[in-house]
Amino acid sequence: MTHRERQGWIIVASLFVTLVFVFGSGYNTGGLFFPHLLKYFGWKRAQLSTLQGAALPLSAGLSAPLIGWLLDRVEARVVMVAGAIMTGFAFLIASRVDSFGPLFGAYVLLGVGIGASTLLPCSLVIANWFGARRGLAMGLAFAGTSLGGAAMTMVGNFAILRGGWRAGYVALAVPMFVIVVPLIILVVRTRPPQADGVSVAQASDALPGFELRQAFRARSFWMIAAAQFFFAAVAAGTGLHLITYLTELGYTPSFAAGVMSLGYVFAAVGKLGMGLFADRVSARIALTFNFLAAGVGMILIFGVARTAVLIPFVLIFGLSLGAPLVLIPMLVAESLGLKRFGSIGGIAGVFNTIGAFVGPVGAGKIYDLSGSYVPAFEVFVVMCLAGAAVAFSCRSLETEQAGQPSAPLPETA
Repeated sequence: MTHRERQGWIIVASLFVTLVFVFGSGYNTGGLFFPHLLKYFGWKRAQLSTLQGAALPLSAGLSAPLIGWLLDRVEARVVMVAGAIMTGFAFLIASRVDSFGPLFGAYVLLGVGIGASTLLPCSLVIANWFGARRGLAMGLAFAGTSLGGAAMTMVGNFAILRGGWRAGYVALAVPMFVIVVPLIILVVRTRPPQADGVSVAQASDALPGFELRQAFRARSFWMIAAAQFFFAAVAAGTGLHLITYLTELGYTPSFAAGVMSLGYVFAAVGKLGMGLFADRVSARIALTFNFLAAGVGMILIFGVARTAVLIPFVLIFGLSLGAPLVLIPMLVAESLGLKRFGSIGGIAGVFNTIGAFVGPVGAGKIYDLSGSYVPAFEVFVVMCLAGAAVAFSCRSLETEQAGQPSAPLPETA
């Protein structure tokens, strides 16, 4: 193994740890706090759902274009450190609130922090360091989001049982300052060392792929944007409401939290497995298959009152739950190139934000109107099928470039 390869895998390990603590705590513990905040404050489900379904994803999404623009121009570790610090302070603020407004503000800050320190910068770094084994590297690093969800859900649950929901937020804040920030500063680099004097922006200009304006004219961009929407709506909507749904079916809160944690463990396996699968068959085929599998999992959710159905639901839905976090960035590189990976990913991420808003808030509103989560889960099944269709409709970079207007040839004397 060469020095560059060894450095690349060390960076993958550091990104794994970052995602365990930042993404695992920020996105994956919303369902854990939901019933406790519901009981403590007595808010409506739709209102409480806006924390995870509006404040968090909207702030992450609205900041994503700026984050992507910065990543194409400055070192990723600068952006990531700022994001990790914001995440830590957001949890500390959440631990002290006594009304909805400040808590909403804390989740806005949390969304910006997570967006700046997790998916987009990690995807960019891995895409630049790895080629042939990009799927494996993405799968290993992004397994941190799911294993982090499993680990931090249990950490948060332990803290809540011992000291209440406020202590739970503090327990999630501490690792940001003690572990994540020092690790990013010491290890993470945007891409392998360049020749002297070559800036991040200049290195990006030399990579293959579309400029942002060209990407807007490519069919694959809009298909990827739609896939982002469907994935986020299903994953965020189900993730936020699953613990409450299982509790209302008669399971204890601790058992429901354990089911969620187990789902995250399977999701880590799914990310690694689908990353390897994508290395062999393409991200387009792998993502299409994954959406179909997620649809099967969503169908099983209707019967989880029976343990015989709960077990395969957790397995199938867990394996497919988080894999798009690996496959969609790979599909961006596969269909649109690396030249403006950060900017393109940031714009496409807005659609992820819209989905992450529609899924949780829509499910909460449907419950408030109908008294049941079943209609919402039926919509999620349809979204999985639509996600498979748009993923399959993407094209390779070469095919997309062939369909773009050719630049005029230079005049000759």
